Amino acid sequence: MNEIIEKMLTRHAIRRFQQRQVDNEILDQILTAGLYAPSAGNNQYSRIVVCQDSEINEKLGRISRYMQFKGQDPKSIAHSISSEQPSIQDDFTIMNGFYNAPTVLTIFTRDGVYAHDDGAMIGENILLAAHFLGLGACYVGRTGEVFATEYGRTLWKAWGVPEDMVPVCNVLLGYIDGPFPHEKPRREGRIVRV
Repeated sequence: MNEIIEKMLTRHAIRRFQQRQVDNEILDQILTAGLYAPSAGNNQYSRIVVCQDSEINEKLGRISRYMQFKGQDPKSIAHSISSEQPSIQDDFTIMNGFYNAPTVLTIFTRDGVYAHDDGAMIGENILLAAHFLGLGACYVGRTGEVFATEYGRTLWKAWGVPEDMVPVCNVLLGYIDGPFPHEKPRREGRIVRV
């Protein structure tokens, strides 16, 4: 099997991170991979905000967790995701929806029909680059809701991100804490050939 495809098949969402910060040289490579993601009409109108401030990341992570459940009892809407890398769906004692990742990326793109497509492509390039370079990463949605809060809007402005952009996703980065998750089998019947 092709080495790149094999690496793609072994990527997993990582939610347990060591507290050492990501090496700048590795981070630069990952960010460059994100910038080379496709964008609608090659617009390249996106921003990747890199936050390594643990206080900000903790507060945004708590807001993200809240947005997941929106005041509902987590047990009533949760479903199992991973016992090896538990999510806020698996372990209700996890209060930070960013899982204490030392580096949190927020991806903003131009508003419009393809905004989420552009942001997701940047996110996927980052996830793959992180895995290829030995880091753990996790894609987190709910970013629009998080940045619609007063705290989120304050950061958006402080970070100098244009108001005509939309926050699409967060990507959490860090060195993996603990063993790498085992391979999860793929469900059958998901390819239709016509």
